[in-house]
Amino acid sequence: MSPRSEASGHAGEVFIGWREIRRAAGRFGLMTGVIALMSFMVVVLSALTGGLQQESTSAIQALPGTGLAVQTDAGGAAANLVDSRLDADAVAAIRAVDPGARPLGIVMSGVARGGTSSAVAVFGRDGADPAAASGVRIGPEAASALGLGVGDEVTVGGVATRVAEVSPTLEFAHSPVAEVPLELWRQVAHRDEVTAMVLTRDVEGVAGVTTAVGSARLDLIPGYSSEHSSLLLIQGLLLLISAVVVSAFFAVWTGRRLPELAVVRAMGAGRGYLLRDGLGQAAVVLGAGLTAGTITGVIIAWAVSGTVPIQLSVVGVLLPAAAMALLGMLGGALALRPLTTVDPLTALNR
Repeated sequence: MSPRSEASGHAGEVFIGWREIRRAAGRFGLMTGVIALMSFMVVVLSALTGGLQQESTSAIQALPGTGLAVQTDAGGAAANLVDSRLDADAVAAIRAVDPGARPLGIVMSGVARGGTSSAVAVFGRDGADPAAASGVRIGPEAASALGLGVGDEVTVGGVATRVAEVSPTLEFAHSPVAEVPLELWRQVAHRDEVTAMVLTRDVEGVAGVTTAVGSARLDLIPGYSSEHSSLLLIQGLLLLISAVVVSAFFAVWTGRRLPELAVVRAMGAGRGYLLRDGLGQAAVVLGAGLTAGTITGVIIAWAVSGTVPIQLSVVGVLLPAAAMALLGMLGGALALRPLTTVDPLTALNR
């Protein structure tokens, strides 16, 4: 091919793709809108997943140490952080291996004043917070709901104490955390056994005890694994559906274009030329749809973040968008396969 012919070919390649988009603007616009809607849902769902995860796990993620030791249940698995019970013997056995291990008590209860109460997850720890050593540390939401300030009398699970501190708190299983000294926690929980031990090193071989290290600690939170897995599954299905929709659209569109493309093929256009033309159209549709949907999703998620648990991050926004782009282009490429095998004479005589 001469330089002039090659330049003409590249110009024609761009011209054909854009000409068809302009000629069928309604169809391409509808497809772009569908992709924008899907990317919007994926971005918002990703932000919601992050927000719900933060609401459920932030208190456990903030714990010091390397892991948690909990009771082994009857099935041989780790008991969750509501059902686990470690008695004095188990605590002593753990401390024999890890002298720096600290007890942790967790119980779902409530903070009350007068006839008003607020549900909380009560965390009991030894020396965890000097400011709360003589009372309870609660979050500003609970304090506002109950009209509490530092020094006010309050009951935690029916046990009278005082508010030692009001400051932003973390959350456990979608409940705000109220921190109290371990001895006060035992009164609230009505038991001597602690829930878990916060470890500073690996602890193995302790009878009746199972350890969870790193992100495995989050699986000990009641309901977290099923909730998080369900949301991730929905995201995955949306990504898969987007690839199928793009593939179906371009499969139908390619079938309608075959006679016209056969003429281009008969004029000497190569298979690579036709494939690049089709992929270029797919890239334009995907790019426009993903951009519009992602921007809209970020704006809407930010707007409702005050009332809905939302966590926006660069990775949480760009990763789903990149996955949709990759799967969409893959689906489009599969749908465009007839372009690489089209026979001019056969296509023209359809």
